[in-house]
Amino acid sequence: MQGLSINQSKTRFIQYTRSMQRGRKALKEAPLFGKRLSYFRSQKGLTQQELAEAVEVSRDLIGHYERRCENPSLEFIRKAAEALDVTADELIGIRAQSPKKSGPSPRAVQLVNKMAELSKPKQQVILDMLESYLTTASAGKK
Repeated sequence: MQGLSINQSKTRFIQYTRSMQRGRKALKEAPLFGKRLSYFRSQKGLTQQELAEAVEVSRDLIGHYERRCENPSLEFIRKAAEALDVTADELIGIRAQSPKKSGPSPRAVQLVNKMAELSKPKQQVILDMLESYLTTASAGKK
């Protein structure tokens, strides 16, 4: 019996990064509701999966609403608006976006929450680095 010969050539894998587009290009532009849903989700710092869990639907359905759905159900609009901390009017584009809220960005809040899970010494290291950076950045700003 002859042995099987397997080609041992190196296979090249390309690692995806955030800047690379995933999937194929859309054939048509996303509807206004989908653009607004995606925008507010990103502003809140949520993934499609996290939003899906918050509104109790599948991640695929969130993707469908963001890319193709032109008339979502009222129940979905209500739940999504609540999860994203915006009004239903803002989400569907009836009113202009409310003025920016003061305070930390949603991403900063997420990072602080993750930091709270660390031990006190590790938290202190992070706070010292942040304080040092902010002092240096504000000195260069003047």
